[in-house]
Amino acid sequence: MTAPLSNKRAAAAAAKKLLAARITLVEELGEALDAHSKAVDALEHAQKNVDETAEAARTAFDAAKGGGWTAAELNSTGLKPPAAPRGRATDRKAPPGQPSTPASDTAAQTATSDTAA
Repeated sequence: MTAPLSNKRAAAAAAKKLLAARITLVEELGEALDAHSKAVDALEHAQKNVDETAEAARTAFDAAKGGGWTAAELNSTGLKPPAAPRGRATDRKAPPGQPSTPASDTAAQTATSDTAA
């Protein structure tokens, strides 16, 4: 036995309504992900600009020192260049078989304090 035509239409309409709500959620998710992607791109572009202008400032600072200014004189006028980028922690490890810098410093401090005592 088949359902009357009105029941089929009602069922189809209800299904479409449920799907429409789910589709709206997916559309909102897509928009949010697009906005996030654009923000990440903007952040990367801004960071690249920060890095480039910081390098230019450090170069200009070095040129000023080369022209006769001292770092102390420049710093006293408020002209302090941005700090150079730090290397990653893995870049600072000592080669195999050699003590790391902190251990060397600790050994030197121990020897100095033993001598002073």
